[in-house]
Amino acid sequence: MTAIHAQVLAPPQTRPSTREWLQHNLFDGIWNTLFTVAIAALLALVMARVGPWIARAHWGVIADHPRFWLIGLMPVELALRAYWAGGLLALMVLLTLLGVRARVRPAALLSAWGGILIAVAWVMSPVRLDQIGGLYLTLLLAVAAIAGSFPIGVLVGMGRVSPLPVVRGLCTLYIELIRGIPFITMLLWFSVFVTLVSGDALSRVERAMVAMIVFTSAYVGEIVRAGIQSVPRGQMEAARAVGLSGLATMRHVVLPQAVKNMIPALVGQFISLFKDTSLTVIIGLTELVGTGRALLAITQYLHDVREVYVFLLLTYFAFSYAMSSASRRLEKRLGLGER
Repeated sequence: MTAIHAQVLAPPQTRPSTREWLQHNLFDGIWNTLFTVAIAALLALVMARVGPWIARAHWGVIADHPRFWLIGLMPVELALRAYWAGGLLALMVLLTLLGVRARVRPAALLSAWGGILIAVAWVMSPVRLDQIGGLYLTLLLAVAAIAGSFPIGVLVGMGRVSPLPVVRGLCTLYIELIRGIPFITMLLWFSVFVTLVSGDALSRVERAMVAMIVFTSAYVGEIVRAGIQSVPRGQMEAARAVGLSGLATMRHVVLPQAVKNMIPALVGQFISLFKDTSLTVIIGLTELVGTGRALLAITQYLHDVREVYVFLLLTYFAFSYAMSSASRRLEKRLGLGER
């Protein structure tokens, strides 16, 4: 008897028309329709008040100082180096996105990033950290804190579930102690008291970086701990049964699965970290918020407070939304939430 193989085809994907989309998403039933109308009326009321203000607002405080918003008070002779470094990083981000789409090997992308970072470090070598400001400083603080806190947080999270009581106790103490301290207190402590030990060896920017790394590492460690414990225990028992050591089990079996589960929480923590860079203004750094406050101190712009803070709001929202959107695409590609 000849076996018959039947191929099951997926149903054709049909794109709904505009009318069908509106009916399904906005006017599906009486309550959904009433809610849509109420939201539309509220938005119309807000725009009726905000629209005229947008038209007559003094946006010169933004449009007339792009260099100041971007790099702060960096000397003019060094500004070109900052632009070159930013261009190299932007180009590498674009190439990385294209490489991910083309399924380029991660090792090749990491090698390319290593080369770009070395080139950026060479281009920016004459620039001191305390000469950087504006958006550059905000991104520098965020990237340095993310890059520093992630590996430390992974180690702390692994130590949190370690079978060794001393290691587990120390990691638990670190996480609970740091999470019980407000971030502003941490910034002030590193800005004021660390100088008693280090003197002037660390600049204000470096002290802010260290504070952000120490603070965020505790939260990343707790996220890693939760991710590790989300992996079924049978996975670890099976790995040990085939002869893998505890370290090999954690590296090759547990962590790859845990990282997938940790992506939403990690991205949320890093978005919060990016927004927390605005708090460094209290220790005298001229990042984005500090740049805005410096412009508002100029007599010409004393009354442009709303314009400055609307611009800051939109800027932080744009970067946070970009990180969130990239996280959603990564989750979709990895199949998170699907069975």
